[in-house]
Amino acid sequence: MEIQEVREGAPETAPLLVGAKKKICIVGFAPGKENAPYDDPSFEIWGCNEMHMTKEVKRIDVLFELHDLEWIKEGKRWKEHYPWLCNNKKIPVIMQKHFDEIPMSIPYPTQKITEEFGRYFTNTVSEQIAFAILIGAEEIHLYGVNMATDQEYGAQRPSCEYFVGLARGRGIKVYIPMESDLLKNFYVYGIEDGQMSVMSTRLDALQAERQSRIQFFQNRIANDTAAMHQDIGAVNMLAYISKAFIYPNNNLPEKVEK
Repeated sequence: MEIQEVREGAPETAPLLVGAKKKICIVGFAPGKENAPYDDPSFEIWGCNEMHMTKEVKRIDVLFELHDLEWIKEGKRWKEHYPWLCNNKKIPVIMQKHFDEIPMSIPYPTQKITEEFGRYFTNTVSEQIAFAILIGAEEIHLYGVNMATDQEYGAQRPSCEYFVGLARGRGIKVYIPMESDLLKNFYVYGIEDGQMSVMSTRLDALQAERQSRIQFFQNRIANDTAAMHQDIGAVNMLAYISKAFIYPNNNLPEKVEK
């Protein structure tokens, strides 16, 4: 795909900067985004959604906002996002199509992308990687794209890994930081079974240790709670005795004086 095709369907004023560099750095919202090569002019930095409001992201050359325009206007996450898109005059914004109200919007080549790669897209990063492959990127770096399994993004990770594999299969260098969960595993299946046995034994021991500590604290909480309720009962009983026998009515001071 030629670079100039990126502006297909957009007005003559649409920017031509997208894909001008062969080294693409895709930045996500996860920890690690601050380490992206913002100061390296050989990289084109791609962000997404409302990332223009993220302080740690020092530079964005291209923004991808592929959500439905009405959803964006509703401002479910950031009320400032839609006005920014309309007033932005510097950063190309890849969207579902060109919108006159968003002058820097450029259509995402959905048809060409799906014809080339299918429809297995569960996140913007996958769509960005596919786009980078399509326009001839030679190198792709991913920062702040951790896709941790204990977060909602865990369900999106397989699609992202799939497109990383497609990129590498086409000879594109893909860099993934160590802190990312992408393409990470404990051991090489079969070849490192012994190592996995040691690792699993250690993990089981650590889990049992922590479970024991949880039980200890649960027992202590139960004992402390019981003691607390005893003290609450004592306070209530003392208050009752004071009201019922020592100060049975408001005339007590007068009776004592008499």
